[in-house]
Amino acid sequence: MSSPTSSPDAPPTAGPRRTRLPAPERRRRGDLVAVALIAVAVVVGTSLVLATGDGAGTTSQVASPPLSPSPDGLVPTVLAEAWRAESPATPAPLAVGPAVVTAGPDGVVGHDPATGREAWRYARAQPPCTVGSGFGDVLAVFRTEGALGTWCSEVTALEPGTGARGPARNADLREGTRLLADRDHVTGTGAEHVETWRSDLVLTTEVGRVETPVQPPDAQPRAGCTNGSVAVGGGTVGMVQRCPGEDSDRLTVVDADPESSEKPQERSSTLLGVRGARLVALTDQRAAWAGPDGTLHVVPASPDTADLTALAETVYPLGPAAGPTTDPPGLAAAVRPVGPVLLWWTGTATVALDAGDLRPRWTAPGALGAGAAWPGSAPAAVVLVPVPEGLAVLDAETGAPRGPAIPVARDLPAGTPVAVAAAGTTVVELRGSTVVALRPPG
Repeated sequence: MSSPTSSPDAPPTAGPRRTRLPAPERRRRGDLVAVALIAVAVVVGTSLVLATGDGAGTTSQVASPPLSPSPDGLVPTVLAEAWRAESPATPAPLAVGPAVVTAGPDGVVGHDPATGREAWRYARAQPPCTVGSGFGDVLAVFRTEGALGTWCSEVTALEPGTGARGPARNADLREGTRLLADRDHVTGTGAEHVETWRSDLVLTTEVGRVETPVQPPDAQPRAGCTNGSVAVGGGTVGMVQRCPGEDSDRLTVVDADPESSEKPQERSSTLLGVRGARLVALTDQRAAWAGPDGTLHVVPASPDTADLTALAETVYPLGPAAGPTTDPPGLAAAVRPVGPVLLWWTGTATVALDAGDLRPRWTAPGALGAGAAWPGSAPAAVVLVPVPEGLAVLDAETGAPRGPAIPVARDLPAGTPVAVAAAGTTVVELRGSTVVALRPPG
């Protein structure tokens, strides 16, 4: 019997089908050399970025769990020192959210207000120039060294409860700068350059000399002027300017967030008729400046015409409360908003300016600093004002005592300034470069 024959269409009767693999690609010597060079370039480039970029020399120790907000309490009658720390880079005591923040050569540190325990730390290769707050964040400005000298250009936002990093930017600020916060903007001060950022740290406006001009030639109408005091308020930035060829100080007010960041948008600019003026406070409608004769001048900040001399101004004699009209430290004209008033320390007294029309409402003579609100005391806000014997407890609206002064022993030379903040039931004083936390005993 004959064997069956296979049809061409029949399935194979042998083992599984074998798939022919493509022949290996033959690489030339030049290809291998090129791949090796690319790999070396990637390694070298990565190393350079790590060595010179923002991450170089950076320490970021984040709090886990986050700090908890401090509960408010009644105004104390007795306070005792709980802890202290050096903080040369904070021009004012920083109680931001649940943290008390100090800053110096070792970086920026967030402390538990009650115990002083270090909860988080952020440091870079260079120490901070200044540290402030804005938008509910801690804002640290770090020093940089380069071919053009020393700058304060590395700005980083830190979440106060954890120290976690937020937005960052490169600024054109110099040594001595201070940060002024107003609503949705923060301004960095400077004698020749002032710049303002919004909450994501994007530049909204700058006034003065621009180191690397990218603006139109006429963008800065008074780039040759130097600034004295700088103030913020009501979405505006104001500065006393001293300009070549002018025989008196000039007050200039610009929008904090103009249509274009490439050109400042002036609301007003006028000669004041005196030398030695000091800008004190600013709202969206008015500016207050102190004259060398011991008077406070309140003028429109957003007039229909730029010529303020054609408009009425109100002059208030300050009497013994008048302090020096030299430019403030860091050129920062800082007032503390508390309820219906803005607290201004003249250098010899605390003057409460009406938050609307900027007229003086009350004065605390002999004060060592502006003072601060006691947390949880609104709407009848209570103000703690540092005085030689301790802390005066005053009504924010009237300046009347709301209780006996709280005794505090400071052991400081007479007249040494004392700045105050509060976090929960912890009172924080900045005495020189030292932060001292005070709490009710027990």
